Amino acid sequence: MIQTKPSNTHHHGNLKEALVDYTLSAADKGLLADLSVRRAARDLGVSPGAAYRHFPDKNALLGSVAERGFDALAAVFEEVVPFESSARSAADARQRFIALATAYVSFANARTELWRLMFGPFGIAPGTTSGRPSTYDWLGKSLAELAHYKLIKPPESGAQFFAWSSIHGMSDLQSSPALPTQSIAASIERQCEMILRALAAGG
Repeated sequence: MIQTKPSNTHHHGNLKEALVDYTLSAADKGLLADLSVRRAARDLGVSPGAAYRHFPDKNALLGSVAERGFDALAAVFEEVVPFESSARSAADARQRFIALATAYVSFANARTELWRLMFGPFGIAPGTTSGRPSTYDWLGKSLAELAHYKLIKPPESGAQFFAWSSIHGMSDLQSSPALPTQSIAASIERQCEMILRALAAGG
């Protein structure tokens, strides 16, 4: 059974938000496999019909929660590297790139089930969320700064995906014995240096 604190926000016409919050809580507790719209409605004290008017099935609900996940990741990025800020030197550009990678890996570690949902079949592409810069935009800006300070060559087509997939793969493997026996911070910095060397060579 999913143990979440019932919300009475639906009494104020905010049932859709309550359902999303309920599902986010389930994700953070690793309980998405047990989730259903009907169960969420029961735990929130509303009829299944009322819940289904907002989300016709579980997949629709999971899609909204995945979008919320990208909002949460963007908020973390904004905290460590404000989008409207700029690198002031080559060293700063490098550190900002590492900071974004560290934030990404840390988010995946702290909110693993949500993170997997975001990039799963019911998630959304990381560059499609409207109303704010996408998490993919942060990476593109970081690579542009690195190129500006000549730490890498001007990114070619596919360079952004290469950098993202390298960090994403490390996030997926961070609990695996396949990773070197060193701290996560050291592993992230080493991975970032390898990415920079590859992109500096035009890889």
